[in-house]
This record gives sequence, structure tokens and C-alpha cells, in this order.
Amino acid sequence: MTEPRPDDPLAVVAAGPAGAARRDVLAALLGVAPGTLAVPPGSWLRVGHARVPTRAAYVPGYRQPHAYAPDQSAAGPALARPPRRVELTVAEPLLRHFTVVDTPDTDTLGVAGGRVLLDAVGRAGALLFVIAADQAFTAAELHLLAEAAHAAVEVFFVVTPGVSGWAPPPVEPPGAGSGRPDGPRARGRAPRSRRDPARTDGTGASVPTGPSGRAGRPPTRSAQPGGPVDPWPARSPAEPGLVDAANPVEVVLAAHRAVLLAAVPALAAAPWYPARPDDVGGLRRALVGWAADEGLRRASAQPPVLPGAHGRVPVSPDADATGWAERLDRQARSCAQRIRQHLALELANTHLRVVQEIVFGVGCAGLPQLLDRELEALSLLATVQCDAAVRALLDDAAGRVLGDPVPEGVRRRIGNAVRWGLADHPAGRGLDRVLLVTSTAGVAELAGAGAVDAVSGYPAGQRVEVLPPVAVALAGGCWQHWRSPGNEDPGGARSWAQRALREVELELTRDVSRRFEAVRRSLGAVLSDAIDHGILLA
Repeated sequence: MTEPRPDDPLAVVAAGPAGAARRDVLAALLGVAPGTLAVPPGSWLRVGHARVPTRAAYVPGYRQPHAYAPDQSAAGPALARPPRRVELTVAEPLLRHFTVVDTPDTDTLGVAGGRVLLDAVGRAGALLFVIAADQAFTAAELHLLAEAAHAAVEVFFVVTPGVSGWAPPPVEPPGAGSGRPDGPRARGRAPRSRRDPARTDGTGASVPTGPSGRAGRPPTRSAQPGGPVDPWPARSPAEPGLVDAANPVEVVLAAHRAVLLAAVPALAAAPWYPARPDDVGGLRRALVGWAADEGLRRASAQPPVLPGAHGRVPVSPDADATGWAERLDRQARSCAQRIRQHLALELANTHLRVVQEIVFGVGCAGLPQLLDRELEALSLLATVQCDAAVRALLDDAAGRVLGDPVPEGVRRRIGNAVRWGLADHPAGRGLDRVLLVTSTAGVAELAGAGAVDAVSGYPAGQRVEVLPPVAVALAGGCWQHWRSPGNEDPGGARSWAQRALREVELELTRDVSRRFEAVRRSLGAVLSDAIDHGILLA
């Protein structure tokens, strides 16, 4: 999971399974109609603050955002493919503290979508997980929550009524969710169990009951209506409070929390809220409190003026004897080769998942959305690896020339100089581009910062890295081709996917080589000038 930078904007990422009324929860939180938050399936929604409401769709393959309306009959340009994200601004004071990001349903994400979601949650800082009363956590959702807990992300839970109201999750027979034919899907809906309501049906655990039919270890509520319910509060043995077994809301929250803590005990302090559309004051106060604390923490993590940001930086007396130039050349080639090999392995795994989904899952019609999400996750992986390798190269070379350790301000100055010098070398020109997979399994290019920004499902703050992000996506023609009735050919889809992924691998291989060659030349020029003049000129 990506660690947030001090200058990353605060955001609350909403996630959860389909059918949990997540959009209704966000609409009540933001004071808007649920239809206002509608986006195409698979697209992300980012809601920010502005006095004048606006809505824009960011579509890969275009340099400018499109005006977007949730009503398909409304006037406006027809989009060739679903946008990666839709940005909505409303005049809601809550959004002055943070932005709200809604994500695709967790049961449609797959492996690649889960990685993209984890990256966004790590940079945002908070996760709002919404689940219905008659739904159970899946293995993928528990993995997501475990990763969030490991990264110290603040997690909030909201439980909404199910189809049959506040009924607990259904009992799953043997083989449920295991892929065996004798078991239903891992997440299902069923009427309320006729058993003792204090039991957490379908979870493998039960709430112990007291002598009067009341379950032990009670929930605690905040003083305000709509506050969080903590079914397992810390209390002394003398406290007589109990979970009211006749209150289905308390029983459902206790059941969900018991199942969660059995798999992810690190989330014991996470607050739980029952969905109350007419009163979301408790949830709003908790989110604002988190934003205040997190904003202060991030602001304190980095001083206003970085050490070494100004002033004279002398060169080490023995800089020439360190062999920094030869070492930089070797390390740059080694990093490029290692990243190329890793990306090749990831593309091979992607091909296996795509073929499996074509045959046993989404079929040909779902191939574009599936492959586009895989390429989005691959882009994030390539960007993270390139950024980490470039930082290591810069720290090692600058440390040998200027002396260890290199202050953060000096590192920023060198990084800015290297970024400005990329265009001086042929290999460094045109790196801010998008690779678009076409309907013929080829790869086209679209250059420009706007084109790169349109590919991001959750855009980060101002980028301080040397290299622009890696961006790969599917062109709109792929959707039109594979959703046509005459192209329902699994064999042809497998062949097309193989050719497309092979072209992507070739283009990424060349792109990674170009990037590290440009960084090697630009960084070498900056440090050579420093040695010639005796001080850092950046």
C-alpha cells in the first residue's frame, strides 16, 4: 500500500459490496440526491467542494475532461468508453475538510482492482466501508481491510439494512464460497433466521447471552443520536451492560464486528455506525475529527522549509575518487533490467487471469473493462517501481558527490534539476504520454499532461518525482468491438488479448529503458557541473 506524502490531499474512500446502498449513505452524508452520485459501472467518483456545482468525466484517450450528466438522455457528447473517474463538486461544507471518493463495488474489482483500491486508500488516509446487514465479508474484503489496518489507515464501518431489514448474515452450508458446486456464492441474502437472534448466524460465532436472554459485552453509543455503536467496548467486570438481544441493530453490528475481529484483530478500535439517513451527525463528526488530526499530522511530518532547500552546498573533496559516474551507469542499467523483468512477469500473470475470465467469468463483453483495470494496476506498479529506483539512484550518486546523508531539500533541488534536464536528451523527450491499446491489438500514443491525468482513477497531489507516471489504458474502440453481438468469440478474444499484452510489454520495455537512460544522462550532467564548479548549481 502506498504511503501518503505530507502534501497529498485528505480523502475518505468509500468501498463495499454491491447491494449495500453505499450511494445512499454517501448521499445522506453529503446532503445530495443519490442519483447525483451515479457513475458508469467501473468508474470512480471524486466529490470535492466548490460554490458552483460541476461535473466532469476524465476519459483515457482525451486531453480534456468532458461534461458529464448521470442522465443518459441528457444532452452532451457520447463517451467512447467509460471514464476512469468522474469529478463532482458541490457546495457542501463537509468537503472543505476532505474529498469523498466512491469506488466500484468490491465484488467486481478482482485482483487488479483491489491493488488500485489499496493504492488510493493508502494515499487518501481513510476508508469508509459500507456493508449490508445480510451480507458477509468475503476473503477479498478481509484482505483489503487487513492491508488497511497494517498501513495505519483510519477505517470506519457503516452497516445498512438488508433486503429483509436488520437480519443477520445467512448461514452458509459446507462448501459455500469455496467454488464447489454444493455451496452458494460467498455473499448471499436470506430471510431472518428463526434461531435465537443473539446468535451471529452464518459467522461461525455467537454472542454469549446473559440470564435474561441478553447477550454479554454490550455496545456503547455516543451521546448524540446516530453515533457509533461499539459492540465490544472496553469495560470493567463490574459493569452490568449487555447487548440487547431483542434489538436487531445491535445484534447485527455485534455479529459483523465479531467476524471482522476474528480475521483482522487490528481493527478492534474501528468505529461502527448503523445507517440512519435522517441522522448522520455522528459519522460526520468522526470524519471531521479524523481530518483535523490527520491534517495536523501530515503538516507536522514536513517542515515548511526543507533542510538544504536554500544555501550553498559544497562538493565532497574526494568526489572524483568515488567512481560515482561508472556506478551510476551500472545501477541505471541494472534497475531498468530488473523492472522490465518484473513487468514481464506481471503481464504473464495478467494474461492468465484474463484468459480465465474470458472462459469462465465475464466473457468477451466484459473483456475491455477487465483488461483496462489490469492495465491500470500495471501502470501504478510500473510508476511506483520507477520512482523508487530513481530515488535510490539519486541518493547514492548525490551522496558520493556531496557526502552522506543528503538533506531532503538538497534532494528536491537535484530532482528538479534532473527533471528539467530530461528534455535535453532525445531519450527523455515525450515521456509524459499514454499508451492506448486499440481494437486491432496495437498500441497508440497520446502525449501531454492532460492525457496522463485522464488515466488516473484517483489523482494524487502535486507530483514531486523526477519521472512522469506510466500510463496505459484501453481505447474506446475496444469497448465498441467486443460488445458487438458478432464478436462473441472466446477463442478470438484470447488471441486478441495475447497480442495486445505482448504489444504492451514491448512498449513498456522500450519506455523503461528510455526513462532510465534519460535519468542517467540528466543526473550525470547535474553532478558533473557540481564537481566542475565545486558547489551544487541546482
